[in-house]
Amino acid sequence: MVLGYWDMAASLVTTGTIDAEAFLAAHGEVYATFSKILPFLDEMRKASGEPDFCKHVEAVVMTDPNAQATMTRRREAIRAATKAVASDQQSRSTP
Repeated sequence: MVLGYWDMAASLVTTGTIDAEAFLAAHGEVYATFSKILPFLDEMRKASGEPDFCKHVEAVVMTDPNAQATMTRRREAIRAATKAVASDQQSRSTP
C-alpha cells in the first residue's frame, strides 16, 4: 500500500498536476521508500508481470540530480535508527 500511495502521488508530478521540485521539497520520505526497493525493482517488475510498477516514483525521484546521494543518506539513517532501536531493546531486556 505504501508503494501504491507513493506511485499515485508521484503520478501527479508525471502528469503535470504538481511541480516536481515542489513535490520533492515537501515529500522527502519518497526517497527513503524508493531507496528500499530500488535494488529489487527489476526483479519485482518481472515477478509481478507489471513492467510499469512504481514507474512514477522512479521517474520523479530520479529526475533529482542528487537522487543517489539523497537515497544513500536515507538508507544510512534508516540503518542507524534500526540499530539504535535494536540496541535499546536489547539493553532493556538484559537484567
